[in-house]
Amino acid sequence: MLLIIILLIIATNTARWLKYDTAMNIVWHENIEKDLKKLRRFPAPLESLEKWERLFYLKGLHETPAIDPFPGFGEHKIYKGRVVPMRENFGKSKGYRVIFQMIDEENYKILVFSRHGIYKTEQELINLVRERTK
Repeated sequence: MLLIIILLIIATNTARWLKYDTAMNIVWHENIEKDLKKLRRFPAPLESLEKWERLFYLKGLHETPAIDPFPGFGEHKIYKGRVVPMRENFGKSKGYRVIFQMIDEENYKILVFSRHGIYKTEQELINLVRERTK
């Protein structure tokens, strides 16, 4: 009986997530795999990113917590967000960072997935974002 209840909860949550999937499209930049390799010493970076994506599908740009505009990129609409690290006892401030581009209202592209301290300076991160928006 407990197994049936769990399966129903999973099916309901999956259906709710898939319902929003059709209206929004999130793609990864081709170098996100490299970003994930840099983060392999931390537990569950891929799982953390996937959970953030599901939350973003459900809430959208304006209702997802901890998303701010990343200024200084001209006509590109770049945003930065904080991602709670899964399987770690930290909050968002010591977690991952996701930087993404809003292509239009329904299409987004994740440009950088990182963690605080991976890049030595903020300028290094800005240069990487500029390179990936070309």
